[in-house]
Amino acid sequence: MQWKSRVALAAALLLAASVNAQQTIDWSDADAVVRAAIDANASLAALDARIRAAKERVAPAGSLPNPMLMGGVRDRQIDLSVDEMMTMYMVGASQTLVRKSRRDARRRAAEIDVERLEREYESQRAEVERDVRMAYVTAAAAQNQLAATEEIARLVGTIVDAARIRYETGSAPQADMIRARLEESGILHELLALRRERSVAIGRLLPLLNLPPATEVPAFSLPHEMQHHHDTAFDPNAGDTPATAVLEAEVARAEQEIRLAELDRKPDIDIEASYGVRPRQKDMFSVTGRIELPFRRAKIIEPRVREAIARRDAAQQEIEALRQQLRQDIATAVAMRNEAIEQIDLHVDRLVPEAKLGFESSLASYQNGKTAFDAVLGSLQTYRALNVDYYDFMRQQMEAEIDIDAIHHGARGGVSAGMQMEMR
Repeated sequence: MQWKSRVALAAALLLAASVNAQQTIDWSDADAVVRAAIDANASLAALDARIRAAKERVAPAGSLPNPMLMGGVRDRQIDLSVDEMMTMYMVGASQTLVRKSRRDARRRAAEIDVERLEREYESQRAEVERDVRMAYVTAAAAQNQLAATEEIARLVGTIVDAARIRYETGSAPQADMIRARLEESGILHELLALRRERSVAIGRLLPLLNLPPATEVPAFSLPHEMQHHHDTAFDPNAGDTPATAVLEAEVARAEQEIRLAELDRKPDIDIEASYGVRPRQKDMFSVTGRIELPFRRAKIIEPRVREAIARRDAAQQEIEALRQQLRQDIATAVAMRNEAIEQIDLHVDRLVPEAKLGFESSLASYQNGKTAFDAVLGSLQTYRALNVDYYDFMRQQMEAEIDIDAIHHGARGGVSAGMQMEMR
């Protein structure tokens, strides 16, 4: 029975975590959801720990190594007898003197490692934020479409009542009532599909927040008015992003590796000093200097220099390739954003109001026996499609905005091209 208790305790803890998340996260605020996701992201926490570790390597990298202390007995006879003329008791110390230029290069290399990890953190954070906002917008748009479709369902109920009344009075065939019922069932089918779409988006969102799949998420929706986050022209070449800064740090690190390899041509110096005592003779001291002879420079040093140069050249080419890809991704996102804004304006100013007016007019005419039932159904379907499309374009605009922001803040690529393929 002990295992049953443990299972019950685990379930209770998960439930408590879910309830606590519902109480602490303001689901109507996308920024609050993003903050919660960033706080719960294990990859970002791991990167933060790596940054702290890299910072601790900076000071040692630029420091001299610890001195070595030595002590012992020299020239003791093999039978362990004491020859006071020969046996010497000695102490000493040695220190490797690393050239300042080498220590500076090592310290700079360690600092570059910190900078690279910090830029990588910014880049990954931008991608995490984009994933969260994309899932949030998809779920919110599905909620808006659910509300719009539920309104259409109420209008279908009006059509069903009109068809029933006309059928009962003998002014319309039974087929009109049957088709109205069929249209009502079709709307219910669409509602189920939209609920599934919202559930899928919530299912993508909850793991990003480190919440259990059974967490109850209250309904949240997009604002009904169009949001303009970027009203100015986009310049893809205006400065580098943290994604390119990561590769630039790789270039700088390779530069330091080149410098360190070249500094091997001037080896470090090792100094050793010792003090010896023979009981019946004068004390003695020794000072010794050691330096490595770069005799095999062609086999040991030069290959390291060429390797570092090749790594630097590769990183420089990767920077250019990434910049080209980011320019393409931003251009795609801007095009999708601009199309969405034009479509939203068209839907708000003309299409949706005219479709609503057309439906109301055709319904009134049908109720008075002046219009065929096909006209009512056609106008209703047009009104429904335009209402749903409006929120699709709102989602497209917001997703493009999110993608652009993510690229500018360090994402290593855009997702708008993939979204465009899905829409097609």
